Amino acid sequence: QQGRLRASATLWRKALVVIEEREFRGTLPLPLIGWVYLRMGEILYEWNELEKAADYLSEGLERSKLGGDVRAMIAGHLLDGRLKLASGDILQAAECLEQAGVLAENAPFPDWIGRFGRFQLEVWLAQDKLRSAGDWAEALLQDNRFEGQLEREAAQLTMARALIVRGDITSLERARTSLKRLVEAAQGEGRTGVQIEALALQALADWKRGERPGAMIHFENALRLAEPEGYVRLFVDLGLPLARLLQEAHVRGILPEYVEVLLEAFSTDLSTVREGALPEPLTPREQETLNLIAAGLTNQEIAEQLVVSPETVKKHAASIYNKLGVRSRTQATARARELGLLN
Repeated sequence: QQGRLRASATLWRKALVVIEEREFRGTLPLPLIGWVYLRMGEILYEWNELEKAADYLSEGLERSKLGGDVRAMIAGHLLDGRLKLASGDILQAAECLEQAGVLAENAPFPDWIGRFGRFQLEVWLAQDKLRSAGDWAEALLQDNRFEGQLEREAAQLTMARALIVRGDITSLERARTSLKRLVEAAQGEGRTGVQIEALALQALADWKRGERPGAMIHFENALRLAEPEGYVRLFVDLGLPLARLLQEAHVRGILPEYVEVLLEAFSTDLSTVREGALPEPLTPREQETLNLIAAGLTNQEIAEQLVVSPETVKKHAASIYNKLGVRSRTQATARARELGLLN
């Protein structure tokens, strides 16, 4: 909640020492032990220490199952899914999500709806199910079963990300309005974790709108809050659009050592980031044109849908090709898919 990863890690490590000292007496309940391992695993995941996180997950999930703690088992399956997704195994990640979903359906835990929903969105985005992600996120925000502020905020962050991925002007404005409120509330109440994520999403929304100065202000604020606690996966899990902001931060000399750590954390699939071969941001109209090109529409059909002339469409297409470094529709579609630009 407060985003204080290092203090939390110290707390859980002390708890593990107590467990090792007392476990042989059988005085500690298994579910409690399971939670300690899982919480430590979640922190290690955020620090991108994935192998260590997997070890703690295995131990925590086993203890949770033995103790019959369904809530802890849900947390374990979601962490397992994140680890699978981080390794590029989308199929296994979806299976972990399904396991968590079955448990959640059979045991009503309203306080898990928002967090469960965020991972559902990540899986759908990884599967390129963008329409499903957008429709589902809209429904999530209308859900009346949320318990407490944390779950409502988790849903709002999920919705904002879905709107940013959608990418049209109306959606981006909705995301920016919602995120502005979230940042102000989180800042006022000292919830650093929420503030960092909301600022990062604000930066993505501004960047996608072509408002680079505003995007970098929000992004630098997010980085300066995140660096002392060592956040990594919060940024990496937002994908290549976030990597473009990191590249810009690197060029500007913003927290260079920390930014380098974050860039290195991206998978080899994002090697273009390290080579500096990033495109200029597309304008909202270019983004719409690119989506229609990828959908296979002709220039005339695109012109009719956007209510512009075919010549204007050709100008947008030429600008898109130039920014992506391609020469044809097919190349533009492939490059855009590689960069995660298609909605």
